[in-house]
Amino acid sequence: MDLRWAFAPLYAAGLGALVMAAFSVGRKDARAFMPRWPLAWFGLLAVLFAIVALRYRAGPFMWLSLGALGDGVGVVLLVVAAGLAVAGSRVRVRADALRAEAPRSLDEGVAALRQGHAPRWGVYRGRLASSDQVTSPGGVVCAFYEAELRGVMADGSKGPLLSVERAYAPLLQVRGEKAEAAVSFSPKLLLAPMRIRRCQMGKPLAETGTGVPAEGQAVEEALSYERVGKLGEECLVVGELKPGPVPGVYELRGKQGGPAMVILGNEGEGTGTVLTRRAWRLFAAAGGLTVVAAWVLAG
Repeated sequence: MDLRWAFAPLYAAGLGALVMAAFSVGRKDARAFMPRWPLAWFGLLAVLFAIVALRYRAGPFMWLSLGALGDGVGVVLLVVAAGLAVAGSRVRVRADALRAEAPRSLDEGVAALRQGHAPRWGVYRGRLASSDQVTSPGGVVCAFYEAELRGVMADGSKGPLLSVERAYAPLLQVRGEKAEAAVSFSPKLLLAPMRIRRCQMGKPLAETGTGVPAEGQAVEEALSYERVGKLGEECLVVGELKPGPVPGVYELRGKQGGPAMVILGNEGEGTGTVLTRRAWRLFAAAGGLTVVAAWVLAG
């Protein structure tokens, strides 16, 4: 029996899954709700499926030689290892800055620049500000928020996920007593403590089955598990303070002009140690992939 025909439905299912994944990744709102662990399992199943297809010379592996396939896999593993090493080095730089010295106030850093000192990489302390204001589902006026809205459970446990919401002001700033600086930021580098707040959200009447008029909305109680950057809250910024494009304007940026890390609340305690462990895990993964790539390329 030719086992290649037995895998034909799996080929069609895999192709359909890839098409759906492409459309989902292309939509910003879909990416906000995209889970991470199912994607990891999907990747593991794809690798196992490729191994089985290679064993029986099925699908696209019918026309590929083992030597060319091995070289391609080895090169891909080297590229992934290089990416992990670069990511680990960036995390290690931030960890070293957090553990090396106490944070400096923004006013001190700006005063040093005005005296002619070179831009300095380090940790700066100030208060959070922004060009615009956003309001979290819990009612907090802030510069940014990330929130999961969940249903209220009687036993106090996490209820079902209702929605995921996030918003950021276009321009994030850090202010001292006498000076301020614009912050180049990325949502991935914003650290803030989790807070649970009660909120209310509208629920479509078609789902409620109540007698509320069609033009109204029923109100559903929910819990907002949110991270917010409250205006005026003290924060730490890991980055390089430098003069901006206009005299009298200053910027906080990461290495090579990238985003800086913003830390709020008690998230600053032990962050350097946590980042150091994360960097070593990335380095270990990069080393392991390099060894596997060398073994694959050696044939």
